[in-house]
Amino acid sequence: MSFVLHFIPGSPFGRAALIALEEKGAPYRLAPLAPGEHKREPYLTRHPFGRMPLLEHNGFELYETQAILRYLDRVLPEPSLTPADPRAAARMDQAMNINDWYLFQGVNNIIGFQRVIGPAVFGLTPDEAVIRAAVPQGRTTFCELSRLLADQPFFAGETLSLADILIAPQLDFLAVTPEWAILADGLPNLDAWLERLRARPSLAATTWEKVSSLAAA
Repeated sequence: MSFVLHFIPGSPFGRAALIALEEKGAPYRLAPLAPGEHKREPYLTRHPFGRMPLLEHNGFELYETQAILRYLDRVLPEPSLTPADPRAAARMDQAMNINDWYLFQGVNNIIGFQRVIGPAVFGLTPDEAVIRAAVPQGRTTFCELSRLLADQPFFAGETLSLADILIAPQLDFLAVTPEWAILADGLPNLDAWLERLRARPSLAATTWEKVSSLAAA
């Protein structure tokens, strides 16, 4: 099987797809995009909404990270990353949608961009007022993720699922910002969960530094 991923190194959504491929032990190749390239042709012909990542697999193209993750879990069934229990699978789906709608939109796309991406990639100075405005939604989202995780090792229960794979890159970004101390305050289960995920070889293999080196090669 030939998997090719198009995204800008550092993208948390692109990293989620890479983590899934690493967890499956599947070979893949990166087709790195330059900053801004996803908003121009010819990429827009392949992804009219100009987002990342885009997956190619033996002539089949797919965008939207949740769709990519579920596709990979179907064509690479071992190890399964979707719980067999309907309620556990529903919790997985719920956490994945919290990631897309509340953790990324309005939180990481602001705080992560202002603190990490903007300075590192574009040489921008963080806008402190914009960051402060994103913190309340971030705190609400962190509290709900902590509640759903409870005392489980993973979001869907005892084993890793697509929810963990999707959320981990987002929290890993936010953990290096000063706002983490506010967002995760009094939520030790989220801290412990992130350390548990960071210890996995799939996350170690997909850091921004590792992916940038792979893309350059």
